[in-house]
Amino acid sequence: MTKKPKRGPDRSRTQSKPADPPGFRSPVRISIDREALAALDKRAIAAQVGVGAVAGWLASWLVGGSGLLQYVITGLAGSFIGGFLLERLGIDLGVRNPLIHRIATATLGAMVIVLLARIIG
Repeated sequence: MTKKPKRGPDRSRTQSKPADPPGFRSPVRISIDREALAALDKRAIAAQVGVGAVAGWLASWLVGGSGLLQYVITGLAGSFIGGFLLERLGIDLGVRNPLIHRIATATLGAMVIVLLARIIG
């Protein structure tokens, strides 16, 4: 038996295609659960934005900054960062009221974000 020499890349496949070839599996799969999207609690989202605005305002009052949109963005990001840091460091704020606890956590996270932005910028 004689081995066939390997050929270069198939030039017919390098042309633009309207769809993926059969058997192609994308490494990223995005699916939207429409039932879960419909079940989102609009009041909970509004409350989180409110907590973000308050936390951003408190953080800017403590370490500087201004602007309502900046307050909200900083506060929302701060709630994630603050929650992550407090959990990783094992710190309990000792606040039993859930709303005050969320605001305090988000404020601490927002302060970290503002201070890091000042160090980097």
